[in-house]
Amino acid sequence: MRSLLSIIGVCCIAALHAQQGLVINEVQAANRTTLVMANGRTPDWIELYNPHRQARSLKGMRLRLGARVHHFEQDLRIPGNGHLLLFADEHLSEGPEHLGFRLDRSGGSLLLLDDDGSSILDVFTYGNLATDRSMGRLPDGGGAWSMFIAPTPGRSNEAPEEGVLRAIAPTPHCTPPPGHHTTAPRVNITVPDGCTLHLSMDGTDPHRAAAMSSASLTAGNGTIVRGITRCPGRLPSEELAGTYTTGPADAALISIIAAPDDLWSPERGILVEGLHDNHSRGGDVWERRALVQRGNGPAMPAGIRVSGSGSRSLAKRSLKLHARDRHGSADSAWTHADGSRCDELMLRADASPHAFLSNLLMEVLVDRSDLALAQQPSQASMVLLNGEPWGLYRSMPPKDAQWLRQQAGAEAVDVLEGPSFTALSGDDTHFRHALEQLGSRAPLDSLRANLDVESLMDLACVDLFTGRADHELNVRCYRPRQPGGRWRWVLFDLDLWTPHGEPGVARMMGGDPLAAPFLPLLMQHQEIQPLLLGRISTLLATTFHPARTGRSLDSLFQQHRNALEQDHARWRNELNRPAPADSHEHLRNHLVHRPPALMQQLATASGRKLEQVSLDVPSEHEGRVLLNGRQLPSGNQRIAWLSGVPAVLELIPNEGYAVEPQRGADRTERHSLADLAQAARLRLRFRNTAP
Repeated sequence: MRSLLSIIGVCCIAALHAQQGLVINEVQAANRTTLVMANGRTPDWIELYNPHRQARSLKGMRLRLGARVHHFEQDLRIPGNGHLLLFADEHLSEGPEHLGFRLDRSGGSLLLLDDDGSSILDVFTYGNLATDRSMGRLPDGGGAWSMFIAPTPGRSNEAPEEGVLRAIAPTPHCTPPPGHHTTAPRVNITVPDGCTLHLSMDGTDPHRAAAMSSASLTAGNGTIVRGITRCPGRLPSEELAGTYTTGPADAALISIIAAPDDLWSPERGILVEGLHDNHSRGGDVWERRALVQRGNGPAMPAGIRVSGSGSRSLAKRSLKLHARDRHGSADSAWTHADGSRCDELMLRADASPHAFLSNLLMEVLVDRSDLALAQQPSQASMVLLNGEPWGLYRSMPPKDAQWLRQQAGAEAVDVLEGPSFTALSGDDTHFRHALEQLGSRAPLDSLRANLDVESLMDLACVDLFTGRADHELNVRCYRPRQPGGRWRWVLFDLDLWTPHGEPGVARMMGGDPLAAPFLPLLMQHQEIQPLLLGRISTLLATTFHPARTGRSLDSLFQQHRNALEQDHARWRNELNRPAPADSHEHLRNHLVHRPPALMQQLATASGRKLEQVSLDVPSEHEGRVLLNGRQLPSGNQRIAWLSGVPAVLELIPNEGYAVEPQRGADRTERHSLADLAQAARLRLRFRNTAP
């Protein structure tokens, strides 16, 4: 942030220009409620003032902010002794008053250049301003300046009642700071002499709170504080905000503080049915300001919205948190488990039966299987809302273009969503061409030029394994917008598993061929069908093997059992969900019985004979045996395999061991089998080479 002296220096330079022509009169770089457009947007703005009697046109002039320049190409006029508002929102199509850049909330220098492109009409430097505060001249067009508590866009600037404001009050000092503590701490909140503290403990805006000199309190579990400092001749301070928690922490903590009316008011509360069916609403109009604290970190201002579709009707709703300049948020505010930095944070409620465990289990299995799918890394988090326990959520990055650019390592991505493949970023032209190729059964090499076929097959494998009931709805794919960029799929919303015996293959085969994962098209393609069948069969024999999936499920259940039981108790009377132990047992049953049922369904759909192949796999201390690149469990394994589907067996001995050649085979460690189903039994051996 620029120092106060540098701001004064540049504004003095600006005063020399103020009497020569148009001037930059007022600036707001974090507008939230000061100026709301008809469409609900709240753009930042710049006000120009014409100190002369005659109107003046901006045509040909330029407005510069750092390296960003907006060129006024239309005859946009400012009346004599009048004001003109310019919107810094990058929405050029909405009219000549809209600029091609946004304002930096941390401060910057604006230059107004004459139509010769070099003569400076005015310079105005603004500093770091709180949300809904502005900075401007006193009087209009004058050389003096002030910060304003009550901005005046399009109107004459007025000196604040507090007098000229050229600094911001210090934030209240709090000891110990909000966060998690072993026992309830004694908290002291102080402000400098001559200043007043304004403190709220129910989530309401502290600007409305009564004045006090200091505060001392014992913070129990869920105590929230919001406080500001007011000092003569200064703007109110930035907020002190946070939540105190005590006792054992069974998951990461995320505390959300918001004005109660923004949450529960029938008129504007986003979490209630309300007068406007509030919880079903979306967009900027139904975003509210909140303060978000993760763990013991500082609380950050952000926007909060209800997220999701069908889950909005449930008492426990998914939420989306937005880091925005107008709220005073930091850029790319949230860092996630995969290292990505995003402007949004998703909080998945997982309010449907078995949802938390089923989603988290598939996330673990897909990660361990190294499938060619993008999936949001989640963290189990206990959420508090204004100090009240709000249950167990999974926090994760959004599956948007910002996150996908980082996954792809690309500057730009095309992103499509839903069964109609609506373009969220870029366009669908390239995808439609690839889909036509798939529908016409183009050769595999041609398909691979545009589609990541392995990614599409992995999506089909997951959908088939879970029997996902809404597979055709939860669709998102993306590609790097560059030569050679191929379409890849995002895996999400895996809460609607069907019963293990449900004929999911027939359901998907009988549906729309153009509904992802395009199972009819994949099964009808001569080259892809055996690859797909080999892939799902391999997964069921390795990372999706009941012994391995069962261990993973048991581990996740034990890790999150306390948090799951707390969540179940919190929502017991409002959600019809099974107890966590029942969900655990339900999923375990699926993991055991789904693989044989699925293989039988695939045999029927493909017309191939299903065989049981016995593999004697040596102990892992001797070496590893890979089936199509995936490690088989040791011991006697009975693998379900379809006739005519090829496989590759690879034996990798540990140090001190070598591959024992099989009867009738050479001594190679890699065996390519055109039809594994024909091998009734294979004894795979390593021999000890130690002297």
